[in-house]
Amino acid sequence: MSRWPTGCDARRVALPTALSRAIGPVLGGRVLFGVPTRAPRFALTIDDGPSPATTPALLDVLARHGARATFFLLGEEAARHPELVARIAGEGHELGNHTWRDEPTWTLPVPEFREQLRATQRTLAAHGPVRWFRPGSGWPTTEHLAVAEADGLRCVLGSAVAIGGAGAGTARTPTRLDVLIRRGTVLVLHEGTPARRAVAATVDALLTRTSRRGLAATTLSELVAGRPDRSDSSKRPRGPTDEDAGP
Repeated sequence: MSRWPTGCDARRVALPTALSRAIGPVLGGRVLFGVPTRAPRFALTIDDGPSPATTPALLDVLARHGARATFFLLGEEAARHPELVARIAGEGHELGNHTWRDEPTWTLPVPEFREQLRATQRTLAAHGPVRWFRPGSGWPTTEHLAVAEADGLRCVLGSAVAIGGAGAGTARTPTRLDVLIRRGTVLVLHEGTPARRAVAATVDALLTRTSRRGLAATTLSELVAGRPDRSDSSKRPRGPTDEDAGP
């Protein structure tokens, strides 16, 4: 017998249920979106690496600007390219856990999610400490969040996101993001495939713009370390994307 009521489309029932489970932990203040701070800094975070197609150029750009970033790495790709993980950590950047492969985290059964999260953690821990977790495709479920927290990982999403160029940005993205970035912003960009090679140019142009305003790109941990103890932006919803800034 079907567990769905007569005449009910399972997909229409499952979607609100999944959304409810995803939004719950956010409303509970367990997910970091941005950081209240008076320091002229924002966190630059980059998902889906490492990749020979994008990571070396990104690191070169960051070095030229004297900027630091948090790289949310896929365990599968980190295992394939340990030399890139070593370079990321060796050049002063921070490692974050983005689970094993690029797929929607909320679709994974809890045991499979736990296995992937821990396998990624073991792979990255050989290169440096890991304290942050970002789920694939944006949202965690309550169960997944509990697993990450039990392993000492804090979930972080972002307050400004590049949408164009499959998340790597286009020629217009630096101008659009510059309007959105302010003190304490957590910016999300994507690398990891040849189609995202533009991410290095996006970061280069963006850092040129933000530096003119006196804003420096740094890691999540450095940004959080400087925030006021009395404040926490965990309860803020996800902020705007580069598309919200207009043409």
